[in-house]
Amino acid sequence: MSTTSKLPPLPRTVILDYYDSYTNNILTLFTKLYSDEEVLKKVVVIKHDRYTWAEFQSAILPSVDCVILSPGPGRPDKPADIGFGLDLLRSHLVPILGVCLGHQAIGVAFGAKIINTPRITHGHVISVAPVRPAKGLFAKPEWTEAGEGGFDVVVYNSLTVDSASLPDELEVTAWSAPKVGSERTIQGLAHRDYPIWGVQYHPESISSTRGPDLLRSFLASVHTFHAQPPSYPALPEHIIASCSYRVTTPPAGSSRRAGHRPGRGTPMVSPYPTPPISREGSSNSRTEGRGGFGRMRLVERRYGDIGRHENTGDVFQAVVKAQSRKGKERVIGEVWLDGETPTRPTTTSLATPLFLLTYSLSSRRVALHRSGASPVSLSLEEETFWAWFGEGQKWLSATLTPGVGSDREAPGGWKGGWVGWMGYEMKSESLAGYARRSKRVRGERNGDAAEREEVDAAWAWCDHILERRSDGEWVAEGIVLDESIGSSGHTDEKDEGGGMIPWLLSVGITFASPQSTFDTWSADISNTLANVPAPTVLPVSRLPDFKPVSTGQEYKRRIGVCREAIRQGESYELTLTTKFTATLPPSSSSSSTAAPALSSSPADIGASDGLTDPLSLYLHLRTANPAYYSTYLHFPTLPSRSTSRTQTTAAGIAIISSSPERFLKIEKGVVEMMPIKGTRARVKPGACVCRSSTEMGDYEERGGCLGGERCAEWAREEDRRIGEELRLDPKERAENLMIVDLIRADLLSSCPPSSVLVPKLIALESYGVHNLVTTVRGQLAPNVGVVEAVARCFPPGSMTGAPKLRSVGLLEGIEPDEGEEGRRGVYSGCLGYFSIDGTADLSVVIRTIVLKGDQLSLGAGGAITWLSDPEKEWDEVLTKVRSVVGKLNGVA
Repeated sequence: MSTTSKLPPLPRTVILDYYDSYTNNILTLFTKLYSDEEVLKKVVVIKHDRYTWAEFQSAILPSVDCVILSPGPGRPDKPADIGFGLDLLRSHLVPILGVCLGHQAIGVAFGAKIINTPRITHGHVISVAPVRPAKGLFAKPEWTEAGEGGFDVVVYNSLTVDSASLPDELEVTAWSAPKVGSERTIQGLAHRDYPIWGVQYHPESISSTRGPDLLRSFLASVHTFHAQPPSYPALPEHIIASCSYRVTTPPAGSSRRAGHRPGRGTPMVSPYPTPPISREGSSNSRTEGRGGFGRMRLVERRYGDIGRHENTGDVFQAVVKAQSRKGKERVIGEVWLDGETPTRPTTTSLATPLFLLTYSLSSRRVALHRSGASPVSLSLEEETFWAWFGEGQKWLSATLTPGVGSDREAPGGWKGGWVGWMGYEMKSESLAGYARRSKRVRGERNGDAAEREEVDAAWAWCDHILERRSDGEWVAEGIVLDESIGSSGHTDEKDEGGGMIPWLLSVGITFASPQSTFDTWSADISNTLANVPAPTVLPVSRLPDFKPVSTGQEYKRRIGVCREAIRQGESYELTLTTKFTATLPPSSSSSSTAAPALSSSPADIGASDGLTDPLSLYLHLRTANPAYYSTYLHFPTLPSRSTSRTQTTAAGIAIISSSPERFLKIEKGVVEMMPIKGTRARVKPGACVCRSSTEMGDYEERGGCLGGERCAEWAREEDRRIGEELRLDPKERAENLMIVDLIRADLLSSCPPSSVLVPKLIALESYGVHNLVTTVRGQLAPNVGVVEAVARCFPPGSMTGAPKLRSVGLLEGIEPDEGEEGRRGVYSGCLGYFSIDGTADLSVVIRTIVLKGDQLSLGAGGAITWLSDPEKEWDEVLTKVRSVVGKLNGVA
């Protein structure tokens, strides 16, 4: 960029957000010109419905220097969509820049009409040509010094300003460069008399060029309008407080490590009193003699070559599964964070939780589950589970002192703490602007009511874990009491009775063990690794027969509904999903009718009440469809429905996942998201494609085989061709770009703007299927907690479409199947861990079987755009499902 024109001081800027998923990305244009500190002090994003027009005029406009009207769904000629935007434009009290919806609002405010664009495109790159001679922002020195002529941008619009209806007071400043057979559309507008400019395209998109030049031209015009003052005043505190993203930058010279707090090197005083070191009446040997909430530290024991060559599944059964058979009481859960993939190094973590927290949105109750005890519950009233859980996680992390586990130069990952999931419906407590349902009114809670409640979130606490590192070595890791530091503390009255920690302490929960307990446990592990017994649960030879809840015809009809919503400008992309279901058969030892292919060892009967052990299903899946986020979680004591839906079964809830997609990872202060869009079936090993193949990868020999290595090489070449075809497909790239821009905006709600980068854009990754994957990273702001960062990005954008809020609402009216009440449940949510040291790693719950009682469900779907072909979209859904379960029942 040319530096001939001096950069003006940054004016006080309000970005009026129309609940678009890309609005925050405008901040990155500012940080191309100014520092994060300046931008975060002078630029605020305010939801368009936070103020009335009268309130905005009196409380906001007198203290700002310019306004940017953001993109957004809907139409500017609908009051519900544009709010007071037209009043603001017609008053023209300060300079205004409109982007996409804001640009269209300029046309409507002064008399133009809105029509469908001749060629509906979302996430596509087009060429824009400023008019000649240049007008508006494209005539400013700040633009022309950086280059003239056409430039490439990304568009997300179904609607456009009708050029035939353009009033005299508006002039066109740029047009799209038409392709053969297409019409040009207005891409830039300016008011002839007032300081109002607009662009139809998205200058903030990752693939748009010259976005900073446009912003610089606008800010120079703002500076001229205000007679070029040497500086602008600070924003009043009430305006800063109304900003929707609210991130800060670390102070100069401060650490950027995950979990950084002032005074990290000195012990912090726990805000909660520490219970006595011992407690009577414990029924679990691992809780005897455990402390409550004193200082904690991380420890580890490495086992070298002991057990290095043992099968991970066999060790899981010996260390975790064996606990299910000890005594009369069941363990509260089984945890296996697996990460089974042939192409990327991964770690494996095995654990038996101490206790489990579940949350139901319908009642807003948290339930605590412990082995050998009835659940106890707590009502959160108006507080969200995200906030309640996040504050508890902050305080737990704050008790961690430097030690063997926290400061060593060892691989990152889960060091103990929480493991579990947030179901998709938890969006109602995380998504800004979502209308939360009112709390269900009940009398005294009884067991039947508790059983009817859905488990919308489940998080288990694990203080002892066994990890297998990528080189095969086993390492025992634990959270232990730091007995070298006193347990003095005080009680923070504001947290009395309502916070996570006081409540858990009041019912006798403990979080760490004495060092001696860990030493005994790790010694037992050493003995087990040295003498791993033969497995007692074997993988099934195939999974149960799954069938679709909705027919292909119905799914394709819903695609038509999605496309019409997109045509109307309601959304750019909608991730439409559906479900496939199966019934878990009895184990072969308890029923003579069980299919032999689904039988497993008789030793699993006691853990699953005569049903096939869900572990046998996972052992099959991790071999048939290995993935980076392969996971097995089983909570056998949670109530869940049987086939009849009138009785419960103790088979509980199990998550059997082969997800390849990262939702969000936080490690050492770096936040990373990896959205996946686009799927193609791979050529299966041993398949012959010497002559021809069907479109979706169901390969068959036609007319003779080349044989031997030549046949194998043709198959490999065909597999590469399919992957490259996916990578270059314009529709697939557009789908990915829409989600990448959404992910960037999500991270900008938790990270300083300049830190959000895209090191890998729409890259091909091939595991069980071919996928397109992007990596987006940012630096977590010091005022944003780990759980809060996840909440600000939830639900995963790859499972909603864009804009997120409007798309979620639309899908709730499109997706529901009869009897399903529109719930996705665990599917489409996130699954993983929040480590006590501030690290988190969560997958998007896709390619995942959810077992409730004897009912198995598997969600699948795809991103629907205007260019979607219903037949191909349904075929892609089937490809995803078959990659998990194989053949489908009743589907050709």
